[in-house]
Amino acid sequence: MALQRRQLLKRNYFFASLILITGVGGLLGYDLYFKPYVLSRTVVKIKVEGGELLPKNYELKASDLYLDSVQTKDIPSGVITEIAQVEHKITNVNLTNGSILTASLVDVSDLEPLKDEGIFPIPKEAIYAINGSLRSRDKVDIYLVDGDRERRSESLNPDKKEEEELIVQSPISEPAKEVFISGVTVNYVRTEDNNDVLDSEKGNNNNRFTSTGKVATPELKLKKSDGERLGQFLEQGKKLWIVRVE
Repeated sequence: MALQRRQLLKRNYFFASLILITGVGGLLGYDLYFKPYVLSRTVVKIKVEGGELLPKNYELKASDLYLDSVQTKDIPSGVITEIAQVEHKITNVNLTNGSILTASLVDVSDLEPLKDEGIFPIPKEAIYAINGSLRSRDKVDIYLVDGDRERRSESLNPDKKEEEELIVQSPISEPAKEVFISGVTVNYVRTEDNNDVLDSEKGNNNNRFTSTGKVATPELKLKKSDGERLGQFLEQGKKLWIVRVE
């Protein structure tokens, strides 16, 4: 009887020790592997000394950034995961030490104009042709087209509207055009009632197969000197052929 009791106690001790080892091992595995590697992601954070902050429109340097592991439940949408994505980019808001960077906090698409740049709206009347699939953040090339062709056609017979329209709409030789500037960033694409043009009400999510409105007025980020030159060309009667390239 005593022998059986000792064997039972030994077996209980064995199972208790096994449970303890398994529990401790599970906790260590959760804390040291599962939590940091499976339930976490590496994100980019802001580093600011002395409790100060980085102001809006500040150009981020590598020394302002560091990588850190954060639990997935605490990660906001649009998070930045590589320092190269935001190095030399401009901040959209004031940032404090330890801030997790997202695409809404930093101008990752280079939409924010620098000191020598501006956002120039292009009036509908100045556009010779434009892509109906144009969206914000696209890149475009701008061609200058001789606008005199349309005026010459209208002046051929101003008293006969039908003949006038026939002349304007009939196939004519390719208009003279020249590249004014390449790789221009499109900040906004507006409809005639000043709403953003998107793929759908939920955003740009169907590869431009549909749109929420007709493209009327794009707003382009240009150097101020280029914007001034553009205005001079428009005053001379030139029109703009805006071509999406990226």
